[in-house]
Formats: sequence, structure tokens, C-alpha cells
Amino acid sequence: MLHYALHETMPKPTKAALAKKSIVESMADKMLEMGMNGIAVTADSLAEHSSFTRAEIERHGLDAADMAKMRAVRRVA
Repeated sequence: MLHYALHETMPKPTKAALAKKSIVESMADKMLEMGMNGIAVTADSLAEHSSFTRAEIERHGLDAADMAKMRAVRRVA
């Protein structure tokens, strides 16, 4: 049977490899995904296409929108 592990000479990771995203990061990712699929991102459409509540969208939506704008890559030819 195969067993995958770090070699004994490799340093052990200090924290979990998969860190949980904040709600703002998750919302920004969803906004980017919706935009790339041609869906206009509004509070109503975000609530419809995600598991975020309207209260969460109202509380974190502006920060998430700013983060999504920073993460968006635009190339102009």
C-alpha cells in the first residue's frame, strides 16, 4: 500500500494548508465568478445565485465588491 507523507528531512507545516476564507473573500470570489459568466452582480442576483443572506450582503457587500475589483484582471489590446 502506498503512503504519502513529507520526507523526514522536510520541515513540518506550521499551520493548516487550507485556511478558511473570510466571508468577504468568499463573496468577492462569487462576484468575480458571476461577472465572468455574464451575470450582472447586484444584491438581488448575488442573493439568488449564492448562499449569502441579504443581511450578509448588506453588511459585507461593499468590501467584497472592492476586493473583487482589485482581483479582476483586465487586459486591453
